[in-house]
This record gives sequence, structure tokens and C-alpha cells, in this order.
Amino acid sequence: MDTQALQLHDKVQKLIEQYTLDKKKLSELEAALSEKSKDSDTLKESVHKLQNELRVAQDNNLKLNQEKNQLLQKNQDLEKLISTFEGFANDLNTKIDDLIPKIEKL
Repeated sequence: MDTQALQLHDKVQKLIEQYTLDKKKLSELEAALSEKSKDSDTLKESVHKLQNELRVAQDNNLKLNQEKNQLLQKNQDLEKLISTFEGFANDLNTKIDDLIPKIEKL
């Protein structure tokens, strides 16, 4: 009977030791989980902030592209106007050149 009691006592002691080790490991894992949760929350905040910054950057990019297109259109309009002035100046120059010999003959 004493042998059975000792064996049972040893088994109970091993179970207690295993329980103590498991409880310690569980505590460590819970602490690690808590730390990882905090890291996760920090990363989520960073991602949210970056998404907002990306939206702002995309809006700015859209506005800048619209301004660029407006400036390109104005540039084309000005080039057409300059071309018209150049044509007018060339026509005027030709007419003046045509008048000079006629005036000299008078």
C-alpha cells in the first residue's frame, strides 16, 4: 500500500510541477500576446495614417494634373495667337515691301 501511495504521490507531484510549468508558460504567452496586440494596434494606426496621407497625396496629384492640363491648354492657345500674329506680321511686311517700290516710282 505504501508503494502505491508513493507512486500516486510522485504522479501528483509531477502533475503539480507540469501544471506550474504550464501556468508559467501561459503567463509568458499572455504577456507576449499583449505586447503583440499593442504592436498590432500601433501598426494599424500607422496604416490608417498612411492611407490618409495617400488620399491627400492623390487629391493633390489630381489637382496638379488638372492645373498642368490647364497650363498646357493656355500654352497651346498662346502658341496659336503668336502664330496668328506672325502671319499678320508677315502679311504686313509683304504688303509694305510691295508698297515701297510703288512709292519710289512716284
